[in-house]
Amino acid sequence: MDTIGGNYIFILYSLASYLRGPLLSLRRDKASVVVLLASGVFLFICSLEGVGYGFNLMFSEWAHVILSMIESGVAPFTGLAIGVLATTLLESSSAVVATTMMSLASIVASGLPLGSAIRFGVPMILGANVGTTVGNTITLLAIRKATTRDEFNATIPGVLVDDIFKFLTVGLFFVLEVTTGFLSAIVTTLGAFIYDAFKLEGLLVAFEKTVIDVVITDPIIAPLGSVFVTWFGPQLSGILFFILWFALVVVAIDLLITKGLNKLLQTGWETRVSSAFQGPVRAFATGFSLTWLVGSSSIGTSLVIPMIATKIVSVDRAYPYICGCSLATTMNLAQLYGYVAGGLVSVMLGLTHILLNLFGLALWLISPLRVMPLRIAKRLGQIMTSYHNSAIPLIGYAICVFIVLPLIVILLC
Repeated sequence: MDTIGGNYIFILYSLASYLRGPLLSLRRDKASVVVLLASGVFLFICSLEGVGYGFNLMFSEWAHVILSMIESGVAPFTGLAIGVLATTLLESSSAVVATTMMSLASIVASGLPLGSAIRFGVPMILGANVGTTVGNTITLLAIRKATTRDEFNATIPGVLVDDIFKFLTVGLFFVLEVTTGFLSAIVTTLGAFIYDAFKLEGLLVAFEKTVIDVVITDPIIAPLGSVFVTWFGPQLSGILFFILWFALVVVAIDLLITKGLNKLLQTGWETRVSSAFQGPVRAFATGFSLTWLVGSSSIGTSLVIPMIATKIVSVDRAYPYICGCSLATTMNLAQLYGYVAGGLVSVMLGLTHILLNLFGLALWLISPLRVMPLRIAKRLGQIMTSYHNSAIPLIGYAICVFIVLPLIVILLC
């Protein structure tokens, strides 16, 4: 009995010794992920405060520019183009949306009328929704050498369907916004109701006074802003401060928060995703949950591109998954914080982000019109694949739609 017990003890000891290294490594990996996420969240909050501070410094110039655009009727077009171009270049709709909300909240606090800020901000949110889809094209081009010509061509409609879904949604509601003020009216009324009903003003004041001001604004943002003003003056300081903190918003979201969350999902995630396309509800839920956790629709939608290329998933089955990614990017934790961090303006613009995608899902996924994005994407894909090298029209399409057209609108307006 003693011998048997001794053998068990020896086996358990040997097993524990064998697992000690991997367990310690796993523990260290978890600790590094926690540090990465905590750093990302802290930098993200700092960046939002810094962006707002920068806009306060240069408010007098920007207020005049925005008001003149609104009075001349070009603000919606300029805002849409800026949103598309900025998100295309940065590949982060979260960063563009968060910066838009905090920037406009800051200049409203400095005197810009609330209605003017919403009329300018709503089109920028719409544009950010369009610009984020270019990530799928980049992913497909990146895996071009790893696919055959047939696999590459078969994947193009899967890349385009996300674009078409966003184009149809944003195009429809941009026209409604310009002609009737549809979205602005809804979010202004609903945002004010939510802000008052949930007493967000008192909650946020208490939160900012005990955490944000004490930990971030007073010891970091304000002293650094004073140094900038001393060296460069108010106007130039505002521009430099905005550029600095806007860049850090992107770093916080894409290199820290997204990377940290993505590490949690690396092991076997693609296998789980491929098995989750058994029905539209499960596919939608998978896309939503993955993107919500990672905090980036670009990552969520890009993960399915190799699966379409290798024919593990068809374009039709991937479509609900992509729609789930689109909705989740409006509700991740970083976005939810940004929706309330800037007060009433951020709540209203945050509602724009959410409602736009809910309306889009109702039209293009639930209603009988759900076949339109797929049909248009497949037809456009057929046109591109009719060329011997289909990568060339795909690249030309992406450059024209996401860079050239927005630049033309900005320059002309």
